[in-house]
Amino acid sequence: MKNIILVGSGNVATHLGIALQNCNYKIVQVYSKSIKNAKELAQKLDTYFTNDLTKLKTADLIIVSVNDDAISTVLSKLENMAIVHTSGSIGIDVFEPKISNFGVFYPLQTFNKNVELTISEIPFCIEGNSKAFEKELIEIAKNLSSNVVTMSSTQRKQLHIAAVFACNFSNQMFSIAHDLLIEKDVDFKILLPLIKQTIAKINTNKPKAVQTGPAKRKDIKLVQKHIDLIQQEDLKELYKKISNSIIKTHE
Repeated sequence: MKNIILVGSGNVATHLGIALQNCNYKIVQVYSKSIKNAKELAQKLDTYFTNDLTKLKTADLIIVSVNDDAISTVLSKLENMAIVHTSGSIGIDVFEPKISNFGVFYPLQTFNKNVELTISEIPFCIEGNSKAFEKELIEIAKNLSSNVVTMSSTQRKQLHIAAVFACNFSNQMFSIAHDLLIEKDVDFKILLPLIKQTIAKINTNKPKAVQTGPAKRKDIKLVQKHIDLIQQEDLKELYKKISNSIIKTHE
């Protein structure tokens, strides 16, 4: 399976397209609803582009990397070729019965077109509708990454929820911390060594085992002092809920 069509031209499609091409796969064509975006990625990959799903060329595999709410619509318009989607939260049951070979090719990472990634370190979660097709997908993934696992839709959906907590929610906490410091004219970068050390510790320990802070110590007086100092009511509630969660975890 060397000839691949990319359906989508966003962050995931861009990184996957470049990585696949670097591993000697041929990107036959790029599709995007926006002809401008399709052309932009196609030029990077020196290939054809279209904004019409009825004009896709023939390939060994179609990789669908579009927003979750567009996957069903896109799949309903595709012909019977081998197809995968790259979503963490959409199950394998989204595929049309007319498609013979289908599956999931989910890279567990946050992607940005303008931020370089070491693709070989990204976990790829693979699921196929048959063992034979799954094996082919695993082979492609192993050419890209040293971290490839097979995973059911149920497992992958749970993984995606966990990833939201670990990545999206933690980044929101960084954003809140940034804003709290800006209020008092303190540079957010002062927190970076603390953040780096927190991440470093969970490389070799379970997160629960290295939890610190007033809630972990059940220092209720200090927790309340923090709550009293926070001016925004929504942040007061957030601080309370997270502190209570930590306290219950370590009871």
